[in-house]
Amino acid sequence: MQVLVSQLPSGGYGYEFPSVSISPMTFQEMCTYMENAPRDENPLERYMYDINMLVKEDQKILDCYVMDLDFLIFYKKLCSVSGDLTYNVSIKCPDCGRELKKQLSFEKDIHFKQIDPKIMNGARVKLGEHLYDTRVPTVKQFLSVFNLYLRYKKITDLKMIKTVALFSDFDYQGNQIEQDILGATHSGITLLLALRDLYYDRLEPVEIFCPECNKGKKPEERRGVVVSVESLITNFFSALISNSPITGAEIIFK
Repeated sequence: MQVLVSQLPSGGYGYEFPSVSISPMTFQEMCTYMENAPRDENPLERYMYDINMLVKEDQKILDCYVMDLDFLIFYKKLCSVSGDLTYNVSIKCPDCGRELKKQLSFEKDIHFKQIDPKIMNGARVKLGEHLYDTRVPTVKQFLSVFNLYLRYKKITDLKMIKTVALFSDFDYQGNQIEQDILGATHSGITLLLALRDLYYDRLEPVEIFCPECNKGKKPEERRGVVVSVESLITNFFSALISNSPITGAEIIFK
């Protein structure tokens, strides 16, 4: 299926193509994924595996922004476990321990933070005692940074590597940029968190309310449980069973 770039978190800003191909996994592809994908304890290798899975289907993914890549990985897994793009979530209320169940709809519950085109050309920032140019990295630009850290394991936190990739001067000031990021304090921390929020964390979290703990409360008084959309699908094979159950019509015993 074709996903229009106008429907991505970036709004398709600056893209020279109208859509990218994302299809649900077949049974063979899902079995291959479960057998070969790195486990959760290797998040960098797993992220690389997911990137390669998308690029194999459509080379244009390399020219997409990383903010769109993260959504496309989520969308690939979602459409693989649910034909109607709904997803059943079950979490525990942190206050009373009650199990909270909710069916999330891609159309109704998944929202992006609105993008401002003015931020898409990057910025000049001061970090530490140095001035740097930032960019909105494409997958291809990100991989040039990511592969170095995969090889040398100097930084193993994915969000930190993504932060480093925001700096367009990395190719010739990599050590200095890395030092300024890792050693940032005070306003430097605020700056880096703001950059992450602008260029990566574009999916709005979903809030689920416990009916017992919020009984009788006004809407503004209710306290919800925030669920990160990116963390919804961890073991998506088990999610497939709950989101695409079979009925008696599929199996008729003799």
